[in-house]
Order: sequence, then structure tokens, then C-alpha cells
Amino acid sequence: MPNVISYRIGYVDQPQLPLDRVAAVGLTHVEIVVREPDQTAADIMELLDRHGLKTGSVSTPCPIEEDAVFGIFEKYSSLAEEVGAGILFTSVHSGGMDLQKVYDRLRKLGDIVAKHNVVIAMETHPDLCMNGDQQVERMSAINHPNVGVNFDTANIYYYNHNVDTVEELKKSRDYVKAVHLKDTTGGFEDPNFPVFGKGVVDFTRVFELMGSQGYYGPYTMELEGPVVTADNPNAMEEHVVGCLDHLRALELM
Repeated sequence: MPNVISYRIGYVDQPQLPLDRVAAVGLTHVEIVVREPDQTAADIMELLDRHGLKTGSVSTPCPIEEDAVFGIFEKYSSLAEEVGAGILFTSVHSGGMDLQKVYDRLRKLGDIVAKHNVVIAMETHPDLCMNGDQQVERMSAINHPNVGVNFDTANIYYYNHNVDTVEELKKSRDYVKAVHLKDTTGGFEDPNFPVFGKGVVDFTRVFELMGSQGYYGPYTMELEGPVVTADNPNAMEEHVVGCLDHLRALELM
């Protein structure tokens, strides 16, 4: 089964890379950030349909300590279902809240998104999902089929010392609902994320491990670092193309 490669574009109406260029380099799916409060599923689909693009995942805020979080996830999971995305990507931080209460709230969020045939994918971030061991501990405690991990291939190095992406993924792959692709030189808190193939991430093994789980995407390129913030579409396109070329050379797309 072919892998689905996606790209985190940010806002649909103000993407990192213009949508015509996203489509021109051979991408078919995107991860989006919804512009509050007025952007509707129809608005999103109209913008993407012009370029033959589909929504692979929707980025969702998660103020877990606030009761408003339940309404937020009801709204975003409904929108995700409408635009054809099965994944809500989010970053969750306990904020000092008792972990049992965090788990209870995440289970309730899992029930909410399940009504819309959507899963929650929690980013590889502190203080809940920063490495494989922590991901296994948290997900086994939450124990909800619609709550899992967004495994980020570079964040593993950014937030941890003496780790390896493949070894961490081996630990938590049973709980992985989505994957963010980034390369890294492997340094702790190193914010430079090079073109795929210029760093240490073994993308072939990542895809093999997830394929063994029956997961074929979306694998979402979350491209960060200086080239992303330079507001230079030509440089951004060159970066995207370089990453895609590496994946093609590895026969992963």
C-alpha cells in the first residue's frame, strides 16, 4: 500500500508555501491550522480543492485544564470529519494538573472525537509525551482507542539526551496515531532541522516499523528552522523538494 505523505502548511489561507506550489511538488495531503473563529469546513475545502489537495490532519488547541476544552474538541472533531481528516493533532501539557485528572479529561476527549470517527494524536512534547517510555506510560494509563501519540522523528532528539528515534518508536509504536517527519543533527534542543537525509533520522526504519503496524500515513512533514521563518517561498520550496527527493530516493513515496 502506498504511503501518504502530507505537509504541515499552517493556515490554509496563509500557508508556509503557496498552495499551488504545494501541489506542484507532488504533495496531495496537508495538515492545517484553523483560523478562529470564522473559518468553516466549506472555506477550507474550497481553498484546497482548487489545487487538488486533501486534509490529512487538523491541528487543535488543547487547554486541558479548562472546561472549554470539551467544546473545542467537539467543534474541531466535527470540522475534521467534514473535511475528511481522521486525525486531530495537538500538543498537551499538564500544567501541573494532577495526572489522573489529565487522563480522565483525555478519555472524555477520546469519547467526543470517537463520535466523529477521529483520533487524537498528542505531539512528542513535554511533559506528557516527550519520549517512548513516557508515551507508553501515559497512553496505557489513558487507555482509550481514540487517544494516541503523534510521533515526531526529530523532537525525540530535541527534548531528550542519548536517544535514537528508531529505538524510541519501537517502544511506543502501538500507540502511534500519526507521524511528523523532521530531520535533525541529533543535538539536544538544537533548533536546526535540515533537509531530510542531511541529519541522523533513519526514515526507512521509521516507515518499516509503522508499516508493520498497518500504518501508511499521513506521514506529515513538519518543516521547521531558519528556512521556514525566512518568508522566502523559493527557499521554502527548495527545502520541501529536497525532503521529498530524499523520501523518493528511499522509495518511501
